[in-house]
Amino acid sequence: MKTIKKSVIIIISSIFAAVSFTACTADDEIVEQTPTFTNNNKEYPVSDVKVTASGIMKVEANKKNLTRGNVGEFNPEDIKISQVSESEAKMMLQNGDGKSTGQMYQWVTLNYRCNTADGTQKDLSELVVFPYLNLVVYETNPTANQLVIGCHSTITSNAQCPSNFSNLPTLGEINMLALFANVLSQKALVVVPDYEGYGSTASIPHPYCNRELTAEQVVTGAKAALSYYEKNVTKMDPNWSSVAIGYSQGGAVAAGVLRYCQKHGETSLRLKGAVCGDGPYDPLATLKRYIAMDKLYMPVAPALLLKGAVDTDPDMIALGCKCEDFVTDKFYQTGIFQMIQAKDKTTDDIQAALLKHSFENGDEGGFMMRAQSNDGFLPYTKNNATDSKGKKRSFELENGKGYNYCTVDQCLKPEVIEYFRNGTISGDVPEAKLKALENAMAKNALTAGDFTPGKGFTFFHSIGDEVVPYCNFESVRNTWGVNSIVALTYQSNTTLHVATGTSFYAVYCGSLVDEILKDNWGAREETVGGGLWKGYAM
Repeated sequence: MKTIKKSVIIIISSIFAAVSFTACTADDEIVEQTPTFTNNNKEYPVSDVKVTASGIMKVEANKKNLTRGNVGEFNPEDIKISQVSESEAKMMLQNGDGKSTGQMYQWVTLNYRCNTADGTQKDLSELVVFPYLNLVVYETNPTANQLVIGCHSTITSNAQCPSNFSNLPTLGEINMLALFANVLSQKALVVVPDYEGYGSTASIPHPYCNRELTAEQVVTGAKAALSYYEKNVTKMDPNWSSVAIGYSQGGAVAAGVLRYCQKHGETSLRLKGAVCGDGPYDPLATLKRYIAMDKLYMPVAPALLLKGAVDTDPDMIALGCKCEDFVTDKFYQTGIFQMIQAKDKTTDDIQAALLKHSFENGDEGGFMMRAQSNDGFLPYTKNNATDSKGKKRSFELENGKGYNYCTVDQCLKPEVIEYFRNGTISGDVPEAKLKALENAMAKNALTAGDFTPGKGFTFFHSIGDEVVPYCNFESVRNTWGVNSIVALTYQSNTTLHVATGTSFYAVYCGSLVDEILKDNWGAREETVGGGLWKGYAM
């Protein structure tokens, strides 16, 4: 791997900065425009764009600590992020704040019109971030020289969506992506769409892992952001180019965006590549792997896959499929599908609710989780709350750490397990519904259909990922071949999904993006691993 630049270190430091943002300023004016993008004499229309909120953020880094040498010594507390008013920003420019290295970026949330799963057009929402003020060279509205298309990971709470930026903590990927806008050498227009089913469309189902539709929506959102920026802020640098970035669901979306642009000859975004971490590129292989492992560390993942297909796949809708057709009564009775539909709980909240349900109902034959205790993995129920000596057991219930899981038969009906394990048709689930579910997942694989990948596909995947298994990476690598992609296998003592996400953004993402934007991308297969800061497991 290439040496990590200090600018990249600045960007990733925000992951660990526990700073909250204040409320945004509202702006409900419609931007009067009907933008188009011309590509080989073909016009791509983008609907009117509505600005719904905006704000300005200041990022500061201690100069002394920036120059102390070893990048591994850089500490999270060396970064400060805060919201400022426009008048405060201009005052800082006039005073010439030379005591710290600082930049500012402005953000807006936009609504743009796009095709949706039900065949109609609706107003989707997104976050757009761009350079505002650079206190290093005292330049206002620095011209963006790149477009970063940020694709967020799985969320289940609408409060987590990118367009809720003013209320999101810095401890997360949305602010990680936002800092590409204006930190040292980075000067990017950053767009992070909410995806259908969140933000302005929170009242409708989310088509989870629908590759083609989500890619089209993200591409349209990127066009809308680009049009807004050039019409209302400033023109992009003449030599600008773009890259898509994402982890987990975002990794699959980023790869889907690059595939969409290459397949449809969409060059108006000047997309050079995609950096994709631990993505569910093959939903069908993922489900089969869950069944083979007989462990679901994050039961909400297959529930999301199932609900997305039932709610939005035309064939499943035509058959009248319901989630309860495929899952056990006890799993359905946990209320997980109602929680997903309500969109008011995070994935951690849902995992906690499942654990609570297990504790209260597992002994009576209800849904049951297993959790790591001081006596090993045990059913998390009241009967196991104490050991044989009456001493209270200590259970590890921290979400996202692989400390709790359930067996597959707790979630899926026996005939569903048998069908996806052996292809056997038996029991009460109709064959047509089983095949419709299989097809709904198979057609959304990144490698499905007639497509030959061009340059720029970069895949990073932990060999031990328990939530998005390594088979997703293998599906792409084995189908497309290592001569068509960058295939990075991540090996570390902490290979779990959440920890790998931290490593992806903190250590590897910046250099991989740099390779693509500087035309240094080259297909290869490599095993990587490592760390950054003392005290932070990578």
